[in-house]
Amino acid sequence: MTYTFTIALISLSLLLNGCGGTRENKIREEVLADPQMSEEIRQAIDQRDLRIGMTQEQVIAAWGLPCKWCFGTRKSPSGDTWEYSAFTKEKDFPVTGSDVLGLRSGIYLYFDRHGTLKHWSRK
Repeated sequence: MTYTFTIALISLSLLLNGCGGTRENKIREEVLADPQMSEEIRQAIDQRDLRIGMTQEQVIAAWGLPCKWCFGTRKSPSGDTWEYSAFTKEKDFPVTGSDVLGLRSGIYLYFDRHGTLKHWSRK
């Protein structure tokens, strides 16, 4: 790899992560400001945990945005599937190449057609 290509790749990665981080923070603030949210969901978000019945916005508040380039992130009329890297959501590990490259090494979240979390699995 050339030096210029490496710098360009790192810059693109930082730019994309920065934009997503701003959006995640805005969604998190809006979700946590909701007085109708149950205490159980609020605690789950604070602990970066999931609960069946969470909305997509609540999941983003807890875990951030799903991997956009991963093979497992798909929109569907019957319900969306989101993929997260197994390394980025557990024990505060740093972002790995699977987020960027879309490798199937993550945790899959399954939503119903209304955007409510139904279940999740590891693959």
